[in-house]
Amino acid sequence: MVRTATEIGDADVLCIAFLILVTWEKKIMKIRLTMLLALTTVVVMGSAGCATKKYVRNSVSERVTPLEQRTGELEETSRRSSQDLSRLSTDITDVKGRADRAQSQADTALGRANEANKRVNGAEQSVTDLKTNLDNYALQNTASVRFKFDSYQLTPEARESLDQLASQIKDKTNFILEIEGFADSIGKDAYNNQLTQKRADAVRRYLAEQHNIPLFRMHLLGFGEMRPVADNRTREGRSENRRVEIRLLTRNLGGAPAGPSKSEQR
Repeated sequence: MVRTATEIGDADVLCIAFLILVTWEKKIMKIRLTMLLALTTVVVMGSAGCATKKYVRNSVSERVTPLEQRTGELEETSRRSSQDLSRLSTDITDVKGRADRAQSQADTALGRANEANKRVNGAEQSVTDLKTNLDNYALQNTASVRFKFDSYQLTPEARESLDQLASQIKDKTNFILEIEGFADSIGKDAYNNQLTQKRADAVRRYLAEQHNIPLFRMHLLGFGEMRPVADNRTREGRSENRRVEIRLLTRNLGGAPAGPSKSEQR
């Protein structure tokens, strides 16, 4: 039987309200269960994610830490290597500086050696030329002057003989004079050697002062009592032995070597 709305009573209203309430509670329960399940899932997944992240961090840390240590060691090695390279560069620069100085000194020494070698070669050539020139000299004239006992003073007669010899020098460039001093046998050898040297020097000084003969063209030597020309046991013989002999030699301008002079033949 169907009733109208006016016929529905309070009991019916309460029943309908109860049914509606029960229905909503079920829906709310489902919603809560769904939310709880979702929350649980989120929590579980979050926990799993945290665990995974922690594992990853631990794993990365285990691998990164040795790498960081190795990197630190490499950086320290690089720093030391840089210091060593810096010191090595300084040493190389110092060695190069020393080598450059040594090379400069060697070059200077070589230059001096070359200059000395040139001078030696020039001197050798000069000696060769001089020897060649001397071989071209020939005896032109001689003079002999005597001295008093134990004296090296020139007498008037000696000066006259020297003047005559100097007057025979026509060419002022192509001649030389050999001046040799002698003594008698009286006295010690050392004293006579000095005395004959002074006698030869007296002749050279006179020719240079009075006749302007260059010193380099006069060659002198004292022989003491050697080469006597007379007997030293007599007064006259000793007087003849107290002498200076002068030889005038002139150069053969033709270039052919001259024959041996009389002084060389003795």
